Amino acid sequence: MHVPRRRFIAATSALFAGAAIPDVFSAGKSTGATDALDSAALDGLLDSAMADRSSPAVSLAVWQDGRERYARSVGMANLETSTPASSDSAFRIGSLTKQFAAGAILKLVDARELSLDDKAGRFLPSFGSHPSFTIRELLNHTAGLHEEADVSIASASSQVELADRIAKQATTFDFEPGGAWLYSNANYIVIGAIIEKVTGTPLATAARALLLHPLDLHRSAFDDASEVVAGRASGYSPTESGTPPFVNAMHLDVTQAGAAGAMRSTVRDLCRWHDALFSGRVVAPSSLTAMITPGKLRDGRNSSEHRFSERDSAMGETQYGLGLFLDRSTRDGSLIVQHHGGIAGFTAFLATHVPSRLTYACLFNVDGHPGLPLRGIRRSVFRHLLKP
Repeated sequence: MHVPRRRFIAATSALFAGAAIPDVFSAGKSTGATDALDSAALDGLLDSAMADRSSPAVSLAVWQDGRERYARSVGMANLETSTPASSDSAFRIGSLTKQFAAGAILKLVDARELSLDDKAGRFLPSFGSHPSFTIRELLNHTAGLHEEADVSIASASSQVELADRIAKQATTFDFEPGGAWLYSNANYIVIGAIIEKVTGTPLATAARALLLHPLDLHRSAFDDASEVVAGRASGYSPTESGTPPFVNAMHLDVTQAGAAGAMRSTVRDLCRWHDALFSGRVVAPSSLTAMITPGKLRDGRNSSEHRFSERDSAMGETQYGLGLFLDRSTRDGSLIVQHHGGIAGFTAFLATHVPSRLTYACLFNVDGHPGLPLRGIRRSVFRHLLKP
């Protein structure tokens, strides 16, 4: 079975430890960030999504400083069983998985099991004869690994096996490692393989031990369709005719998406994750700083200064760190970290204004499409922060 990986995990570039937190996380704090949320506006956006049949369900949560400020879920998690969505409904989150993979790598960095500047070939012999690239370059999408449309991704027993297939692609690189920026899910499949090699365990087991269990993210996991998951949301695709409005999404073996997009979670767990991350309870301060530092090319430029694909010019000045998009389109230039996720039948978004730790997570059980209120929700939650 040959499944194009770009269909399997939706790319996002078209959309756009206890120690003291470094000063960069509090600099430029926006005073408007703690103003009252416009709950009525958020309610209206969710209600409109239901009226317009944009998605079978929408689940939204807004947190700040570890406290839930808004939570509402509307619609059906499963249309066939008429099961309502709730804040505990588990949705697949696609590429939001990448920041968890980055977090797992940084936990291994903190434990001195590896370095961000280690060559991938140190852990994966199948890349030994290729031009070298580092773990950091994989994480910030400057490694140049090609995402082959017809690479078979079915029936692989591990992320290591998938990485070996990537190493054997007819075209292994789109550009010389470190020479440009291009969002590629192949980079994170290789990251997942490195996690498996270093920990000696499957990716799902490693993530549970390194991140999910210690942070009490019990509704989050690397998904497996064979598991019975209480409150699991089903994924759908919109129809062109609108009658019926939705059909069941294409079935895919989600485990093959690995560190690039295989996780499931809830809006509350996602907010809890960012609260833990940006309050310094996940990785060391140096690792947290690395996570939100724009990627660099080998010639010293920010990676955004040489995007390989002309289509990515729409990203403007948005940078990419380690598993996170870095957006400073705020009134005072303060940082919003964010990521979109999409995988067959699901769309996700998670964002945090880092200085004020204002976070929101929004999950849909439908393929991404222009009718989803992603932009409106972002504008409403961050209305005091964004430029007019």
